[in-house]
Amino acid sequence: MATLGTKNPTYRDILSGLTSDKKFDREVVELFIQENPILDDIVVKQANDGTANLTTTRAGLPTVAWPMLYEGVQASKGSKQQVKDATGHAESMIQIAQRLYDIAPEKEAFLLDEASAHAEAMGQEMAAALIYGNIKVNPKQFNGLAIRYPTHGGSDEDLSSFYVLNGSRASQNSTAALRSIWLVGHGTKSVHGFFPQGTESGLVRGTVMKNVQVEDSVGGSYEVVRQRFSWDMGLAVKDFRFCGRISNIESDFFLTATGMPDYLELLRRLMCRVRSNGVRQVFYMDRLTLEAVGVWCSRKTQDNAMRKEDLFGRKVDTIMGIPVRILDALATNETATT
Repeated sequence: MATLGTKNPTYRDILSGLTSDKKFDREVVELFIQENPILDDIVVKQANDGTANLTTTRAGLPTVAWPMLYEGVQASKGSKQQVKDATGHAESMIQIAQRLYDIAPEKEAFLLDEASAHAEAMGQEMAAALIYGNIKVNPKQFNGLAIRYPTHGGSDEDLSSFYVLNGSRASQNSTAALRSIWLVGHGTKSVHGFFPQGTESGLVRGTVMKNVQVEDSVGGSYEVVRQRFSWDMGLAVKDFRFCGRISNIESDFFLTATGMPDYLELLRRLMCRVRSNGVRQVFYMDRLTLEAVGVWCSRKTQDNAMRKEDLFGRKVDTIMGIPVRILDALATNETATT
């Protein structure tokens, strides 16, 4: 998806300018992000502290006075807090028999075809980390969105729980097969990815190493061709008011069970709560949830809420005017928010 000017560059924008012919970078970008739309949407920038990124987030606004004539105003300032986010480092390596490579008529095409599976796997890992990454569980990853929006409810707009709506039934009987709908505002002032200083994007396709000697399971030696892929990335949430979710959606019941909430109402409430100014908003959900949203719209006779719209030069699915993407990395067995 296109950007809101050069201040909000995506991976596609950054990598398109790294080589003169654009061929190498276009292949890399398409391989890594074509199956994971959030990687196509996310804004990325260079980290400001080596391999980490220091983000100053606003925790409160300054006070405003209404002074009368000859009455002074007390000085005030907004409260801020600094958060340090780390990058995660992921790798994958192609290894194919040298003989297969030698007999391939189009060696580059053959290698690219082999690379596609590795790139898709890495893309899925990175997309999943953007949502569910938790360095307390896996310190090699980075913190994703779910750990920053772990609870729902409340009326305090300065807490992330205000931007999490509960999508469970009135009397939730099951905590299995839970899922979420996410609304993310991509931008450098809201939610963005970052890559280490000194790198061009954090996404690297290594050189092809030929005639590498390896051993089989019984100690025999043979030659292979290897190529390594690596990806360094982190996630910063500069202002949590630009993101939110509907959690605890019970997929086993959300089409037929009684006592289910009005999901279209929840979608509208989420849209009203989550800030949208100056960012690129996108809904993310799994395929079955998107199917259910279509059914909800039909049953509420609001079929026009879902439509195809022309956005940035191409047709995209939208819900109430906001683009919606199917994200396979979203889990269908999430931990319930409380």
